[in-house]
Amino acid sequence: MDLSLRTVREVMGVDPDIRLGLVLERAGRRDQRLGGTVCSLAAAEGHRMGALGTALLDAERARRDEHERIIDLVGRTGRADVLKGAALQRYYPPGVLRTSRDVDLLVPDEGELWAAVAAVARERPVDEARVSMLDSGGRRHWAVALNWPSPESDLDYVYAAEFLSAPFVGNSTTVPLRAEWPANRTVAHLLLIAEELFQQPLRGRDVVDAAVLVDAMTEQDVTDLHQAAGHWMLAPEVQEALARVNAVSGLTTETSRVLARDLSAAAEWERARRAAGGPGDGTATAVHYGFSLGPALSSPTVVVEQDAELTVVRCPVGGYLMVDTLSVPYELARTALDRYPGAVLPG
Repeated sequence: MDLSLRTVREVMGVDPDIRLGLVLERAGRRDQRLGGTVCSLAAAEGHRMGALGTALLDAERARRDEHERIIDLVGRTGRADVLKGAALQRYYPPGVLRTSRDVDLLVPDEGELWAAVAAVARERPVDEARVSMLDSGGRRHWAVALNWPSPESDLDYVYAAEFLSAPFVGNSTTVPLRAEWPANRTVAHLLLIAEELFQQPLRGRDVVDAAVLVDAMTEQDVTDLHQAAGHWMLAPEVQEALARVNAVSGLTTETSRVLARDLSAAAEWERARRAAGGPGDGTATAVHYGFSLGPALSSPTVVVEQDAELTVVRCPVGGYLMVDTLSVPYELARTALDRYPGAVLPG
């Protein structure tokens, strides 16, 4: 595999002769997320960096270092695994950076998840927190995102950490939430990339991630991937990710070609299963979104207060009215304000 500026241009579908400044502009967009990779490759390939290039690399390295500090902080509160992001950096060639806007952490235990959220909220100037609650098979799961400003510049992207109690949420219809993830971490990260296809098309960074993971695979990893793609109901998505890799001449390898071919039967079987209707284990997932009621309703540990009218979550980062849509009915918000005197609506 050849991870170079030429290859990155191919991933993004831009002319191989387009000047580097335009490559960087395109690489920074949401559909690519390859800015740090382009900058570090430019430095490695001897391009003039100047003050701008140096500053961009410094910003990427500062963000990487902050993610490592957050991982260390969370690790002191309980068991946590890093999902993609910082965990994928080790698969990249030496000196080549993987752009990560945030750090995603899997914390299966509810108490440890909220302890981790509380620890980061204490140690960082968090100015935005989002809370979602997922019900699946009679079990409660969480997705919590914290944002805080860059310590370096008001012009920088926010820093962020997301805490999840389940790694694979599924598509809410034919693929259910799956709370476990493979013991083989190389395989697990590739499945996480495939799972992204339930929410959005793969970005340029996802394609590069998939390529470096496949390039690092041993024979045992390949065997494990065949088993895991079927077990976690992701064979069609893994095959699509591999097809994106194989469409880039600099990324395709014998392993990626053979995997794409050999997963065809499993992918077809999974598509047929979904077409037959119903989730794989009969379990649908209900997602409840948190509407902030302010910090006055915070609690040292998570408390879920629920009756026929309202579901309110009180947690270390505030109180949240849980709703099943992205908009909140006025009467429901009014009821929450009347019941909780300390509640305030977002400005």
